[in-house]
Amino acid sequence: MVFPLKNLLLLSLMVASAALAAAMRPSASLADERPTIDLAAMVPSEFGDWKEQFNVAVQIVDPEQQATIEEIYTQTLTRNYVHADGYRVMLSIAYGKNQSDNLQLHKPEVCYPAQGFKLEKVERVPLNLLDQSISTTRLETHLGQRFEPVTYWTVVGDHITTTGINKKLVEMRYGLSGRVPDGMLVRVSSIDRDSPRAHRIQAEFAAAMVAAIAPENRARFAGVSPTSGVRATTAP
Repeated sequence: MVFPLKNLLLLSLMVASAALAAAMRPSASLADERPTIDLAAMVPSEFGDWKEQFNVAVQIVDPEQQATIEEIYTQTLTRNYVHADGYRVMLSIAYGKNQSDNLQLHKPEVCYPAQGFKLEKVERVPLNLLDQSISTTRLETHLGQRFEPVTYWTVVGDHITTTGINKKLVEMRYGLSGRVPDGMLVRVSSIDRDSPRAHRIQAEFAAAMVAAIAPENRARFAGVSPTSGVRATTAP
């Protein structure tokens, strides 16, 4: 059987494209080039007017989702903190060593409704960390009489990401250098009917927490440059 020249050319281009894609597929792990993440050690249990509260059970995820969480994330950290004035916040940090297409951070606006919460509001707002602004997402959620405002942000490599397109661009940037980036999602929430108050306190908590993390580790948690200690980077 004789194939037309046009078909042969198309077949050759398809084979060449597949070979090029395979050659350009990132194979090195960015996480392997940097100090190993240890969430429990890197995030202080006490800073400023905040202290970890040990006598409160923390259940932030649905047990039915635990197998999926263990597959996606390399490490997770969940803690309750209480302020000197008695106000409580919940901290949840999820770290994934491999941010490939099939292992992606699960965002709260997906996870909360999956656990039965009603999502009332989603907005992107700036957050000051060490005198620099990063982009975060705020949610208003409730499950029955449990009203839980949420503030969270995601870091891919050393870059704050917001939208899915933004995140993909950052991953492609690392991919062009042959590396698969790691990723982290930092979430702060509180049980509070007063959402403006909750979000304000969550912002204060986040700023105090990041300031208490060792400068050389801040980029992993908040896109803050470890060299200057004050510069936050947001990818285009």
